[in-house]
Amino acid sequence: MTPESQNKLLARRLLEEVVNTGAVDRLADFLAPEYAAPLLEIAGIDQAREHLLTFRRCYPDMVATVEGQVAEGDIVATWYVTRATHLGSFPGLPATGKKITLRAVNVQRIRDGRIVEHWGGSNSLEVLLELGVVRWASDLGAANPTAQPGTAPNGGPAASGSNAELRPGPPSVT
Repeated sequence: MTPESQNKLLARRLLEEVVNTGAVDRLADFLAPEYAAPLLEIAGIDQAREHLLTFRRCYPDMVATVEGQVAEGDIVATWYVTRATHLGSFPGLPATGKKITLRAVNVQRIRDGRIVEHWGGSNSLEVLLELGVVRWASDLGAANPTAQPGTAPNGGPAASGSNAELRPGPPSVT
């Protein structure tokens, strides 16, 4: 097995064996002691454990399904979809019982068989829409079909350039 294949397997197993099951006691099998996720302000295994437990309490039935991976050297990119039910409260948001779908990408650096660095992103806006926390501006009656491109909707200064390419409503998913 190539080093890239081993790294992809490690990243996949973290999702399948720890994230999907809540087996946070196994994080040390996957993360190096110096693990860092700078965008999440996580440093170390203990903070990673608390982060995962926060999501497991909010979405106890969450299941991440890997859709694809690429690896080059010590970097692995994994894209996946998580499906879950919002059954626990999240800071400022009581449980809704609604189902969510979260599409995400993890980019991880692996050294000596452990993940040392994590970067990534997700479609958090889609989840907030599904939970009813936010709504599209067009759903609030904010769209003004008679407005001219480049004009401000509130009578303020016009935006630089044209906003003609902006479209109200959810993006299409293929």
